[in-house]
Order: sequence, then structure tokens, then C-alpha cells
Amino acid sequence: MVRASKGTTAALALVLLTLLACGKQGAPQPPLRAVPAPTRDLTVVQQGSRLLLSFSYPTVTAAGTALEGVSAVEIWQVSRPASPEGKANPLDPRELNAAAKLQQRIEGADLTAATDGGRINVLLPLPEIPAGAAPAAQYFAVRTAGKNGDRSDLSNVAALVPKAPPAAPEKVNVTARADGVLVEWSGVEGATAGYNIYRRGSRERAHGKPLHVAGPQERSWLDNTARFGESYIYTVTALSQLDPIVESAITSEHEVLYQDRFAPPPPSELVALAEAERVRLVWRSSEAEDLAGYIVYRRTGDTGDFARVTPQPLEAAEYIDTAVQSGQSYSYRVTAIDQAGNESTPGGEVRAAVP
Repeated sequence: MVRASKGTTAALALVLLTLLACGKQGAPQPPLRAVPAPTRDLTVVQQGSRLLLSFSYPTVTAAGTALEGVSAVEIWQVSRPASPEGKANPLDPRELNAAAKLQQRIEGADLTAATDGGRINVLLPLPEIPAGAAPAAQYFAVRTAGKNGDRSDLSNVAALVPKAPPAAPEKVNVTARADGVLVEWSGVEGATAGYNIYRRGSRERAHGKPLHVAGPQERSWLDNTARFGESYIYTVTALSQLDPIVESAITSEHEVLYQDRFAPPPPSELVALAEAERVRLVWRSSEAEDLAGYIVYRRTGDTGDFARVTPQPLEAAEYIDTAVQSGQSYSYRVTAIDQAGNESTPGGEVRAAVP
């Protein structure tokens, strides 16, 4: 009997592994599942005669990996009697899982239309209330599906009891000012919780969270976060309840192109100091964030028009005029100009006689 050496045994093992590796491949494996992580920030508010459901667009799977997208959204709903105070009682998620019915499935173009930035917003009609019946509490949850149809668990529960909404403000005015955009509105009976002021960019399809919540007695608010060069659309709704929110419908929107057409404040306290063959001018600076500089105007004698003597705006709040003649008197004015080319009215006029 011939015994194989250790080297021979190792070589045979290597050949055997090579042969096994060259065998046929197994059956194709199904693609890895991409189950979206369940939504945790679903909210529901009543706007007029509709309900607005809103939640973040899913971006990760239940395993914490990146999600390639969403193919569908399911809206699940269940109704339960409201509390004697007219509020929604807490609902166990297990009861929701067992009793909820699929109210709507959103996919394709409808899902694209409902997606705005990083959120999905869905408008639903108010459930019908039988004559003489008390409004029931409405509970909602959403389930999302990944690109391959893998469905998430149900989201958190969002609930409210529909109520008669207040009317929307009839008069809303939007005015562009140098310090922001002023929004004004008329009062509404029943707006006991105040008013919501919304703003969206002209290219955005839907309003997000309110930009400001005004008190019941407020009738105006200044949006000092507006930026020049942007186009905004404003709307105001009336609130009868804050938790959960019950507000009027959005009945009107007001667009404003916020352009910088506002001149800076004029310089003040202009002083002229006549010296030999020159006049020194000094003034108090103009307080403007976008100030580009100052322009000096001069008139010879007591009549005639003022002419500009500084081709480029001056950065400093002073100027020395050397283009003067001894024995002659001159009058001066100074204006401020901003970076958009808006020029202020002149400040005070001063007169100097050159010795």
C-alpha cells in the first residue's frame, strides 16, 4: 500500500476545490427586499371641508439602508366614537391594525403630484356625518411601498374629530416694504385660536408649515425673512382650534415679487468747511445694509441746477472738493445709493464760500 505524502495530499485537495468551483451556478437569487422604514411623523389637520395628511418622504429601509424610492402610499382609516368632550380617545395601534380599512392607495402620477420636496401631502374629503349624529373621531395611518412593492409597517396614528371650520379671512393684502413683506387681513368670527400665515415660493406646489401663527386680535404681520429677488405666495387661514388644528380653507393666494426698489435713508447732518482752494464735506452715514456709497452734488452760486461731482459712489462719509475757485460760493447736497442702484433723496443742503 502506497501512502501519499503531505504535499501530494495538499495538491489533490487544491485540484478538487478547483473542480468544484468550476461547477454550474445555482438558481438566481431574488433581489434583496427593500422594506421602507415605517413613517413616524404623520400629522392630520382640518382645512375647511378637507383633511390634510402630511409626512416625510421615506429615505431609508427598515434595516437602516438607503431607500431608492417609493412606488405607492396607502392611507388606512378607522372611525371611533369621540369622547364626551369631543376629542379623539387614544387608540391602541393593535386595534388600528385589526380594524382599519384601506381608504386610498396613491401611486404613479398622483404620488408625484402629492410629493413636494421632502414631504408627501394628501388631501382627503371630510367623512360624511349622518344627520343628527355626533362627529366621530377619525384615526389615520399610512403604509409606504418600495420600488419592488415591499410594504412598510403602519405609521404612527394621527387623529382628530372633524368640526365646523371657521370662514377664511375675506380681505388679505400683501405689501412689499424695505424691511420685509407686510401681510394684513380682516378679522373672522370664530377664529378663537388665531390665524395661520403661510408662505411658499412661486415654484412650490404646496404650503408647508405656517410661517407664523398670529393671535386672535392680530390683523397684520411683517415677514422680515423675505429676500429680495424672490417671488412669494402668501395666504392666511383662520383657526378655531390648535390641538389638533382646525382651520379655514385656503380660499385666496397673493403673490408678490419682492424686488429691491427701496432707496436707503438719505445722509444727515451735512456740514461744509470752506478752506483755501477747497471745500471739505462731512456727513452722518446712512444706515442701510446694502449701502453702496454716497453721491455728491454741487451748484455754483445761488441759482441753477445741481450737478453730480463724484462719478463713482464714495465709500467714506466725507469728500474734499478741490474744483472750486476763491471768492465763489457753492451749495452742496449728498445722496445715498444702494447696491441695486436705488438712490435716496438728498439730505440737507449746505452752502460754503471759498476764501
